[in-house]
Amino acid sequence: MLPTLTHLSMRRVLLFAAMLASFGIPPARLEAQARGVVATARPRLVVFLTIDQMRSDYVDRWAAQYTGGFARLGRHGAFFTNAFQDHANTETAPGHSVTMSGRFPRSTGIVSNTTGVLDPQAPLLTSRDTPASPYRFRGSVLIDWMRTRDPGSRALSVSRKDRGAILPLGRAKQGAFWYATSNGEFTTSRYYADTLPDWIRRVNARRTPQKLAGQAWTLLLPGSAYAEPDSEPIENNGSDFTFPHALPSNPDRAAGELPYTPWMDELTFATALEGLQAMDLGARTSTDILAVSLSATDYVGHRYGPDSREQHDNLLRLDRSLGTFIDSLYRLRDSSTIVFALTADHGVTSYPELVAQRSKRLAVRYDVKPAVVEMRTALRTAGVDTTAISLDGA
Repeated sequence: MLPTLTHLSMRRVLLFAAMLASFGIPPARLEAQARGVVATARPRLVVFLTIDQMRSDYVDRWAAQYTGGFARLGRHGAFFTNAFQDHANTETAPGHSVTMSGRFPRSTGIVSNTTGVLDPQAPLLTSRDTPASPYRFRGSVLIDWMRTRDPGSRALSVSRKDRGAILPLGRAKQGAFWYATSNGEFTTSRYYADTLPDWIRRVNARRTPQKLAGQAWTLLLPGSAYAEPDSEPIENNGSDFTFPHALPSNPDRAAGELPYTPWMDELTFATALEGLQAMDLGARTSTDILAVSLSATDYVGHRYGPDSREQHDNLLRLDRSLGTFIDSLYRLRDSSTIVFALTADHGVTSYPELVAQRSKRLAVRYDVKPAVVEMRTALRTAGVDTTAISLDGA
């Protein structure tokens, strides 16, 4: 498994500044100005896309092979290359608390994954996955500012992860739905509702994850199109590290493994579109938000690493599914009334063993878990609250 603690610049892609300007919210001064981006009429729909663990170099590294959504947004949008991530921990929960609030985790109150959205008082409606809510979140986010101006504005947030769905909306009790691996269904918690809406029930009734049981993730392009080797025993703890990657034949196990494949993002997009139609987002005079957090890149990155053939193929497939999502959205809504923003919550570092092998320089793996455990134990003994001291796996 790879740590998500990195010191990598995170590029903010596309129209965030124009989006803020269109609501009458003055954006902070930008050193890199978007050329040719003009805020015109107030949009009906803001589509805010977050790609979990999307490293900035992924945008350029495989650009020649992008033919779908990445290529389309790159051609028609502004690309801010001087934006960066200026906080720690660089994890999913803190990152998602920042992107639509514009504040550091120290101000949002979400400083780690461990405590992020965990809330024993907010059990999930239809699964045994971890109870969750935004009760630790402090402050306001974009949907709050929009509703101050227009109470008719609404929001829907969809993700594989609870924190990816919850935190973009802050504490707002709008629609937040995420994928539960315990049963392969999208759900929410009692913080938001007592029952699932009919449209989510329809999504779950299709049993898409279970129907993928036994199917294999194969390369999108011929093997010669990938510079990365397909056989790196260090990946995935030394097991199943070459293509193809088959889902378990057992439907329930397949549903649990789905996040480690590009199919997870395809299902997330499909669910978001279903919700958009059911909630009439972007079809009224008010401006609405559709927030979609895509998690497969994070899962693939942890299992196989950022320099793997798997991550290369995953990004190609995400490019295509993003293109399909945009096409579907434009069939449902007037494209001239939609504004897109695309960003990431954090990056990831390379396997140190591969860095040492490929660059012929010293790179070692240091396990900080014992030190963190020792520090936490000492602080607890001294009566100090250690809730905010966390490290994945420690």
